[in-house]
Order: sequence, then C-alpha cells, then structure tokens
Amino acid sequence: MRSLAALSVYLKVFFTIAVLTSASVSYGQSINAKWKQDLETTLEEFLKCKTTASDDNRCHQFIGESLNKVYKINDFYSQKSGKFMAVSEIAEFLKSNSKWELLGHSYDQKTLETAQEHANAKKAVVALYLTPEGTGHAVVITPGELKPSGSWGLLVPSAVSFFSTEPSKSFVDKGLSYAFAKNMLKDVQIYGRNY
Repeated sequence: MRSLAALSVYLKVFFTIAVLTSASVSYGQSINAKWKQDLETTLEEFLKCKTTASDDNRCHQFIGESLNKVYKINDFYSQKSGKFMAVSEIAEFLKSNSKWELLGHSYDQKTLETAQEHANAKKAVVALYLTPEGTGHAVVITPGELKPSGSWGLLVPSAVSFFSTEPSKSFVDKGLSYAFAKNMLKDVQIYGRNY
C-alpha cells in the first residue's frame, strides 16, 4: 500500500513538473546564457570587418547574426542566398512573416516596456528604421532593464546595434536611444517574435 501511495505522489510531482516545464518552453525559447560576452566578441569582429573588408556587404551579416547570438534563432538568415539579410530584406521579412508581429512604435512608452518584457521572457524583439529609399537600421532588443533616455524623454529597452555606416557608434547593452536619434522616433517600429 505504501509503495502505491508513494508512486501516486511521485506521479503527481512528475506531471506537475512536466506541465510547468512545457508551459515555460511555450512561453519563450532558450536564450544564450553568455549572449553579452558573445556579442562583445562579435562587436570586435564587426569593427575589424569594417576596416578590412573589400566587400562592405559582408559586414551586414552582423545584424542577423546578433539575433542568433542572443535568441538562438536564424530568422534573418536567407537559405536562398546563403547569407544573413540586409536591413531592407529584414524589413520585408518582418512585415510578411507570421512569426513576427508589430508591437508598436518607439515613441510609445508602453511599446518600449512590452519590448523589454518580451526580451526578458526570452522572446526575440527587434527595432527597425527604414527610409523611403529602403535603407535603414535594425537593432536587436536584449534582456535587461529599461534605461532612462534623456534624448528621448522615455525609458528605453536594452539593445545591441551594429552601424554599418558609422561602425564607431556600434554598441552592446546600451539603451535603444543610442541607436536612433529623437527625430527618428515616429519611424522606428518594434517587432516581437511569436512563439
């Protein structure tokens, strides 16, 4: 009798753990525990690429690669072309792929808070600015805390940014406002990945 009661308790504990584990897996996904360290190394590689590359397009891989370094997903890698996407390709992908949804614009404090909450829940988030000519900048929102931005007058999420036109402005783990000037706020869209 005792062994049957013990087995019953064991099974209840096992199923409770199984339910909790599956719930947490469906809420987000795994995240690279040493993403910050890996991105610091990636930033060094990016800066070397910008000073030594004869083909500037090769240096665009770091935007898509940073998404993979943090969230372990390759959404910005094009199987067709065999390389990571440029910003204009990322913009088209985000708009047309059902795994990604527009969370809102960067001028909305609630959107910024949601972006940080998603990142902290291991859900990939990106901020995107695109000009009418199709050039722009994409940034990966990283886990962390909201940071006060004097230039924006808002609390902004943590981010990583690789500036292909101004590499010295690139950074790891600073506020989103370091990536976009205040006059860009109305045009910066924030996308979150669905899981």
